[in-house]
Amino acid sequence: MNRRWRVLSGFLFLLVLFSVVLLKVTPVYSSNNLSSDLTDPRLIQRGRYLVTGAGHCAGCHSPNQTPDDPQWLAGYLPGTPDQPFQIGEFQIYPSNITPDKETGIGSWTPEQVFTVFRQGQDKHGKTICPPMFWSVYQNLSDRDTWSIVAYLKAGIKPVKNQVPENTTPQGTRPDCTPLFQNLQPLPAYPGKNEIGVWRK
Repeated sequence: MNRRWRVLSGFLFLLVLFSVVLLKVTPVYSSNNLSSDLTDPRLIQRGRYLVTGAGHCAGCHSPNQTPDDPQWLAGYLPGTPDQPFQIGEFQIYPSNITPDKETGIGSWTPEQVFTVFRQGQDKHGKTICPPMFWSVYQNLSDRDTWSIVAYLKAGIKPVKNQVPENTTPQGTRPDCTPLFQNLQPLPAYPGKNEIGVWRK
């Protein structure tokens, strides 16, 4: 009886230990899980909210348009008021962020789109120029960022619209890297003027 109890106790201990380790290694919403199923309706709906509301992507990529419009998020269109943007001496054209493979982000991997928001780099490793607010978006959670990726990759229709290249007065592509050299990450929570309420 004692031997059976010791074997059973040992087995239960190993089972509990394995469960705890498994929970720590594979959280419910890990980055890997989120990036592996970008057709998840919950991600796409969250992405729509962020793109159309809090992120206000349409303000540059689809001025005065709604998701009903056939040019939704297709980027710069000739005749758009106040575009291209004049950033210093640079002319900046809002890009086509629909999943069109030739003129949009359809040929980009989900990870490359994620990198735009987290590190401010396009698929060629070039720094994204203002007025793209990637320096703000970099503080979004993984879940929110993957939600935006899901909406842009799987939640909207591709639109063929070739946007001109950003240019300098010399006709070259601008290097906006120096504009973001002094970015500071958010301080750890709680900050000195915050009241800590989150559980660890």
